[in-house]
Amino acid sequence: MLIPECLSAATAGIEIVLTRFEKNNRSPFVDTKLSTLTGEDFEEVDDIESDFLGRSAVFGWIQGRGLEALAGHAGFFVDNPALSARCDRMLSAVSAQLSDFKKQNGHFVFLSTPDGRPFRCGEDGRREYFKAKSIPPGFADLFTGKGLVAAGARLHRKDLTELGIMTFRSAVSAINEGSFVSDQISFDPKNLVLSVPERQAQGPMMIALGGYALLCELFPQSEEWTKGGSAFLQKIIDNHILPKDKRSLRRYDFIEFANEDGLPWVENGKVLQDPGHALEFTGLAAKFLLNASKSASLSQEIQGLTEICGELLPNVFLSAFANGFQKKTGGICKTFDLISRSPINDDMPWWSLPETMRAAILLLRLSPNHSRSDELITAATECAGALFGPFRSKVPGLFIQTRNSNGEPASSIPATPDADPGYHTGLCFIDYIRACENLKGK
Repeated sequence: MLIPECLSAATAGIEIVLTRFEKNNRSPFVDTKLSTLTGEDFEEVDDIESDFLGRSAVFGWIQGRGLEALAGHAGFFVDNPALSARCDRMLSAVSAQLSDFKKQNGHFVFLSTPDGRPFRCGEDGRREYFKAKSIPPGFADLFTGKGLVAAGARLHRKDLTELGIMTFRSAVSAINEGSFVSDQISFDPKNLVLSVPERQAQGPMMIALGGYALLCELFPQSEEWTKGGSAFLQKIIDNHILPKDKRSLRRYDFIEFANEDGLPWVENGKVLQDPGHALEFTGLAAKFLLNASKSASLSQEIQGLTEICGELLPNVFLSAFANGFQKKTGGICKTFDLISRSPINDDMPWWSLPETMRAAILLLRLSPNHSRSDELITAATECAGALFGPFRSKVPGLFIQTRNSNGEPASSIPATPDADPGYHTGLCFIDYIRACENLKGK
């Protein structure tokens, strides 16, 4: 069931993260600033003010995701105490640096200098510095908040755990109040990130749902996490999953954006779906429900939601997979129009493949007797064939970031130029392995 491939990739991936950190231990950051095509480090430029790739540009998303990945790998590789100890040492150093960033700026940000000065890309293509305390919470707060929680729990550091929870709560409050704003800077003209008034994105709730899954796992005695995760999950179901066919839209379609009335957002005659996000959502929802089911305060509400999702989520998964997966080239397209039923951006980022593998196996755990369980297994197998085949990089443990519609490696950057620090890869592989072992034991 692909366990050897997943275990090998997870091991190799975290080895890259650790080795690069240990070679340059004067820099307390996760450093994955290398090309997944060549394996070479990004070239350093003389003009720092125009540099958005080198070590002078620290991506908050990578640092936060890296914390969660390091904690997750340290806890998984218990039979390799040397590897686990290396993860813990790096985890301690990076979390200390990020804690200082929080004290300095009040927020975590998408991009900053190594000494913590936030910046964005100005109209002239050069760095534009700003004060982070003046901006609302964004994705960097979500990623780093849950990363610090994972680090604190792993290292038995109450101060880190409390800082992470405070940061996560602030971001969640912003989502609920409507003040949350994506902090992402787009590096791909085919994947622009724009804030549109009245347009409600599911993305912040989905990432928060992953945080709730983690918090339910770490703190099963707390009702706060089961209630918060249930509320976001229900809101996504109500506003972003189509309950029945409606003209060209179909039952189980997952809608990336909704209007303020919870109806599909139509723009230029299109209703957008990001199939990778839809598939990732089903996996995070399943993980949340599986972890929440262990809660000491399990309520009838959670039980009812679990029963509904046990039937619903596999169908949402298979709908998105049918829309997005490109059988000829092996990959999942970035965006899909639910009206014309055709791809909008036919580039294929790598990250959706391991997320889909994890989602499929967790849905099997959530609903082992689902009528379409065989299709879930087939989807996971097809994604693994693509990921461990044409997406495999020259560097063991890394995967080519993007392939185009012809299956050729592309220079498009899905989110950050930095390679994945074991977040989409290693953590997905670890969940996949554990779920397979759980299913074998039944």
